[in-house]
Amino acid sequence: MVKTAVIEVIANQTSRQTDTISLESELKALGIDSLGAITILYELEERFNIEISNEVIESIDNVRDIVNHLELVLESR
Repeated sequence: MVKTAVIEVIANQTSRQTDTISLESELKALGIDSLGAITILYELEERFNIEISNEVIESIDNVRDIVNHLELVLESR
């Protein structure tokens, strides 16, 4: 569920097909800069009704990083 949601949000943000995005996809390779990452995280916050600190952005390099962080936040609720 988390993986699917993250990939959908990234696909919408980058105008890509979901099947072209994998957990190993690097955000830079997808054309996502720090502002784009903030936008993606904000949309995920809204979707899951959670709060993600902005410091997380510095530790995110690929799709798997986002999924892993979201799963941790959701587990700690």
